[in-house]
Amino acid sequence: MPKFTLNGLEIEARPGQTIIQAAQDHGIEIPHYCYHADLPIDGNCRMCLVEVEKMPKLTTSCTTVASDGMVVHSNNDKVKTAVRGVLEFLLINHPVDCPVCDQAGECRLQDYYMVYGLHTSEIPLEMKVRKRKAIPLGPMIMLDQERCVMCSRCIRFFEHVTGTGEMQFFGRGDHVAIGTIGDRPLDNPYSGNVADICPVGALTSRDFRFKCRVWFLHSTDSVCGGCSTGCNLRVDTRDGTIFRVLPRRNVEVNRSWLCDEGRLSFHHLADGERITRPLMKGRDGMQAPVTWEDAVRSVDSTLKEVRSSAGPDSILGFASPSATNEALYLFKTYLTEQIGSSLLDFRIDSEDKKAVTREDDILRHLDKHPNSVGALNLGFASEEIGGIDGAIRAAREGRIKAAVINYFRPLVRRAGDEQEEARIAELLSALDYSVVLAAHKADWLKDASVVLPVAVWSEEEGTYTNFQGRVQIVGKAVLTVGDIQPVWEVFAMLLHASGASRLWLGPEEVFGSMIESVPAFRKIKLEEARLSGALISA
Repeated sequence: MPKFTLNGLEIEARPGQTIIQAAQDHGIEIPHYCYHADLPIDGNCRMCLVEVEKMPKLTTSCTTVASDGMVVHSNNDKVKTAVRGVLEFLLINHPVDCPVCDQAGECRLQDYYMVYGLHTSEIPLEMKVRKRKAIPLGPMIMLDQERCVMCSRCIRFFEHVTGTGEMQFFGRGDHVAIGTIGDRPLDNPYSGNVADICPVGALTSRDFRFKCRVWFLHSTDSVCGGCSTGCNLRVDTRDGTIFRVLPRRNVEVNRSWLCDEGRLSFHHLADGERITRPLMKGRDGMQAPVTWEDAVRSVDSTLKEVRSSAGPDSILGFASPSATNEALYLFKTYLTEQIGSSLLDFRIDSEDKKAVTREDDILRHLDKHPNSVGALNLGFASEEIGGIDGAIRAAREGRIKAAVINYFRPLVRRAGDEQEEARIAELLSALDYSVVLAAHKADWLKDASVVLPVAVWSEEEGTYTNFQGRVQIVGKAVLTVGDIQPVWEVFAMLLHASGASRLWLGPEEVFGSMIESVPAFRKIKLEEARLSGALISA
């Protein structure tokens, strides 16, 4: 592999890498606007100029391939003067409206000006070229033409990633402006990404616009709960509220992209009233709040009574493919080891097949659950049951007397989602005894013998297994309220109440047990899952 010197430091580049790519791999920042790791190289902004010894003039580091023995300078006076000049041209007609710009705090024009610029404007404000401001470009994006630095990232995204080609430059000289062809709206399912890749405040998110200054936000790395793709993302919160979700680069899964449905899916967490305390039916048939201790003790003893009277396989465990691997593992451990049942399932709508079926050629999958593959690998696909229809049939025939059910509404909604809840309600009505772990109140929950309030996506740590079989870490971005507990902890409490010999004090301990006892997970290391994810064994 070629070795070259950058600012006096010898670094190694992969064959075919450009100077800027090799620099980034070694943590060296070269200023740039148009270059983006997941877009075709354009070389138009001229901010990434570097001096290469024995070359007659400065060259763009994003287009120059690193070669063996090359000596490169990116921070000497000659380069800084050139970059300062480029910045000056970009700022000549810029409105400098940073106090009201949503990009303030994460704007590369601001950042580079403070490092390379610090010059005064040669053009009075009243003489600057005016362009259109606050132009809605569909439901996701707001355009401010005056702030644009003509990097063409948005154009290249729509041309090379989505293939829809909505955006283009219009005009000449200092009157050039960005816009959509024919003023048509940006309504493709990935349009929100252009707000992420815009280096300045020209394209901003309408959903996040004027909600919060970015320096007040706390960021948590996580994985999208919207489908089986498992896109890596960052959850930005303040005071227990999610303000936005941004893609996090993972070349193996989603590169730098995120679909609009996944980006906005966190809003659905606020749909409906949360269940905040355990509920249990009394002798009068009415549900009333109880303590977790009473609920767990009652559930364990009642399930064992059903086992004694009707056998262990009269008890069903019906899991959610939106639960973490850790939650599913303890769910299975409790049902199989403490209750003795082998009836485990999670399928309502052929999730086992949809998990690997693409909805488009970019990211989205038909299965709108993040952990169907994890549920399959952990053994939640009973041939005897065959999904929700088989469970309902067995309950009506009296073969299943009781069930422990975990249900979450999908974060990405589709027509027919109501049918999912209707099928769960149908199963509940056919059971003699039912325990439901749920997050939101619903009419059908009144048929449950016990309702246990559990954490949703963003409130629970753990791992998901995506469509590739890649195990990735889900972060906890928001604290729970009331008596809400993570799903894994509910089953840890049930195991403890049932006399299990082992205690689990956190999801990492559960993960450790899982890789010891589940063959598919045996070779996975948590450190690998923290980075780009770790593939399960075939």
